[in-house]
Amino acid sequence: MMNIAVKTPTITATQSYSLVIRDIFFEAVKRMPFFEGFTARKSKFFQIQPEHIPYLGIYIIGEEMVPDGDANAGNIGFIHTLRLGFSVVIQNNDPEFSELKLDEAFWTIMNGLWTDQYICNMLDTQSYGHPGIDNPDNVRFEGIPRASRRHLYGNNSSTNETPFCELQYDVSVTYRTDFVPVIIDDLEHIHIDVVPMAKDGTVPPADKVERVDVEYDLTAEPPTEP
Repeated sequence: MMNIAVKTPTITATQSYSLVIRDIFFEAVKRMPFFEGFTARKSKFFQIQPEHIPYLGIYIIGEEMVPDGDANAGNIGFIHTLRLGFSVVIQNNDPEFSELKLDEAFWTIMNGLWTDQYICNMLDTQSYGHPGIDNPDNVRFEGIPRASRRHLYGNNSSTNETPFCELQYDVSVTYRTDFVPVIIDDLEHIHIDVVPMAKDGTVPPADKVERVDVEYDLTAEPPTEP
């Protein structure tokens, strides 16, 4: 009996590459020693309360898509520019010390992400022997065309207490997708009937002119058991 391997569904069968990239960055930053003890979240839906500080958030802000090449030629393909927002919130009364910590958080993210040999590998992101740090389904991106950061300072809006400062780091991530047509009506059989035409352009009856029939069977042969 021949054993047929069943392919296990992968995350990119149901989720976009943008969400996978966000999760890759989130897990990588959360593992960095600087962010040990931080409350880490991936959704801006949750409000940040004083008990959640220090806080790390990485969100999908938006996404732009333009055609990859001529829009009316070939398969449908896109060049994606995914905008991700990094938010680092800490609590401190000293503005100068706060700025130092925000800058340290920024530099930790920069050096932790953009030097990663697996996350930023354009060919193969698999670590082969280091589970937990592979990009799921070998998802890759091409580059970071733009980024920006700013520091915000303030107090808790409801109590005017809990002085906090926030690093906002926005990153644009570029990658490509290609959507190849799924052909479900395969050409499996061709029948050709060859007959000379009459002078008036009509097809002579079968008892008058000999016909040539040609059959082409294009169905694939099932694999033979070795």
